[in-house]
Amino acid sequence: MVKSTMTDTEIQDTILFYLWQESAWGEDYTNYEKMKRRVGMVVKNNGKNTDKQLKKLVNERLVLKLKQGRTYSLNHLYMQTIEQRLITVEFPV
Repeated sequence: MVKSTMTDTEIQDTILFYLWQESAWGEDYTNYEKMKRRVGMVVKNNGKNTDKQLKKLVNERLVLKLKQGRTYSLNHLYMQTIEQRLITVEFPV
């Protein structure tokens, strides 16, 4: 059986993994629209779920919002936390 919807945590992990793959740490950031399109291939609902979970990650300080929200990067102060989380959910870190 194919799982049609992702949990909030799975969406967050997908966002974190995308940023990790892009090496988007601190001042090395990625464009929001590009990220939303790429993550949107996996996450349904026209990016609304992606936006909501991205805001939660920013509030948790795992992700940094830069340039008035046009770009995002991982918070290097939480590098171990982020990588451990991705390893726990079996992303190939």
